[in-house]
Amino acid sequence: MIAKRFLIATVTALTAASLAAQSPAPQTQTTTPPPKPAENLRFAWQETPEHPRPKITGSEPQYLYPETPERRMSRIGTAEDPGPDPDPKKHFWRFGKSYHIEKFDRRWEAWDSDPGWVRPIAFTAVSREVYQLNDKWLWVWTLDPTEAPPESPSTVYNNEALTYLRDMRSEFTDLTVRPGTKTINFQESSEGLPTSGSWRNSPAIADMNGDGCPDIIAPSERKGNEVPAIFLGDCKGHWRYWSEAKWPRGVDYGNVVAADFNRDGHMDLAFGVHLQGIVVMLGDGKGKFTEVSQGLPRDFATRRIAVADVDHDGYPDIVALSEGPTGIHAAMNPKGKLRVYYNRKKGTQWEEADIAGDDSKTAGDWLTVANLTGDRHSDMIASTIYQNSNQIVFVTDGTKKWKAMTDPKIVPYLSSYTANAAGKFTSKKVDDAIVAYVRYWPVDLPSEILPEPPSKTVVGIDRISFAGKQPKRTPIERWAGLRGITGVAVADFDGDGNDDIIYTRYDPREVVILLGDGKGGFTRATVSGLKLEPNTNYDIKVADVNGDGRPDVILMYESAATTVLAPRDGSIEVFLNRGVSSTATETKK
Repeated sequence: MIAKRFLIATVTALTAASLAAQSPAPQTQTTTPPPKPAENLRFAWQETPEHPRPKITGSEPQYLYPETPERRMSRIGTAEDPGPDPDPKKHFWRFGKSYHIEKFDRRWEAWDSDPGWVRPIAFTAVSREVYQLNDKWLWVWTLDPTEAPPESPSTVYNNEALTYLRDMRSEFTDLTVRPGTKTINFQESSEGLPTSGSWRNSPAIADMNGDGCPDIIAPSERKGNEVPAIFLGDCKGHWRYWSEAKWPRGVDYGNVVAADFNRDGHMDLAFGVHLQGIVVMLGDGKGKFTEVSQGLPRDFATRRIAVADVDHDGYPDIVALSEGPTGIHAAMNPKGKLRVYYNRKKGTQWEEADIAGDDSKTAGDWLTVANLTGDRHSDMIASTIYQNSNQIVFVTDGTKKWKAMTDPKIVPYLSSYTANAAGKFTSKKVDDAIVAYVRYWPVDLPSEILPEPPSKTVVGIDRISFAGKQPKRTPIERWAGLRGITGVAVADFDGDGNDDIIYTRYDPREVVILLGDGKGGFTRATVSGLKLEPNTNYDIKVADVNGDGRPDVILMYESAATTVLAPRDGSIEVFLNRGVSSTATETKK
């Protein structure tokens, strides 16, 4: 839904923009510099220090910066290269949607959106993705109306694309894990936690006051008072709001992670803040927090950060994932889509580096740091709102270098990727990636070219393993649907020594636990005593909050209210794992 809302937003208010669009037949370009905006046009483009005009010279079309042929094809995402001056009537299938390319006079552009995005007409609120530009003309991608399919499917689907779709067709069918004989029993233990509000995206679990009991740290409520909340646990499943906590500043909603960044024995916090960046607050164990900011971004929109010692210096670092294009927020100007912030000078300074640059089609609300390849370096599993992008798994390519695993047999196209996790499902030495997706069959592919599959849209989970000689993807479960999985976690729920998967789904609304056998196989457990709210959750956390050695479940819900004045019915809930019983025995009773 996020990707759809974003793509729809880019094609609204097009009436004003179309008045100045240049869509002539292909012609020879000149080297004449572009004329200056007419002084009598109030909304003509003006360069500012914050948003300078790209320094493109000459008549040969090019992108905003040099790129290899491989990067170009990854960026444009089409089966064929549109060429230097595309016909505006030709349609291209890219990232799950049909587009054409429009041409604009550069006198009226405004560069105040994310890198790679521009307002072709400055006085409109429409940002479009850049295809290419020269000193006079600007070419941008324009999403086609859904009722206007490509005129000739053969120009969109070449033989390679059709072969891929033919191979993937079988995966647009239901796949169900067989039921097992175990029931995992839960008991709600949410006393002292909020029963109202709007809580998203992801909390943290850590002992914040040094009493030996895990506490729940929640990011600020969405559309709330911008104050984080800590709920102290008593190791028995009861909670108390830590009113003594003193915050140096407010932050908007997003996610929070906990770590001892300065190694003083007290837990510190880092917040991934919607439309802002990353905020680190060092704690003293008594509720007082001090902000550190040197080297941290204030122009990187993120709702998901993770913590790991990426450079193995003994100090926790921060990995951050972009939440995606944010054209409505002019201050956003990120350098990359997936980044690491190295901890320097005991958490008081931070050094940034890109894992995936700004040309990567990677962005979303879920992120996992794992060891997929067994080489002591951290690998990353990200999500993406870019439909048809498969740039989500980043494996190390040397010290402080990463590369995307883009083999479509391992990470398929036709998808948007949501929640993810990692665990040792086939090997005790390396992790497997667990990735959730929504997969779409092309809507404009005529059935006479390739028969339609049983389901045109499926939701599911894949396991990606690097334990063998070659990476391998194994589908776990899938079903016909449109709403993606927004919570996945890994833990040993039945105590057999093997990692299991827990995830939340919407159709039907339920928690699912898949018990691993240590060899890559799963059986489905019966879940008792854990009921999901109808509200949206953006994560599912697992931690032993009562010290009995069993993984418990923490859920955080956003309010279903759509207006500020409506009652906010979000909540935070905890369910204690009360152990395993036999499903077969319960059935007899």
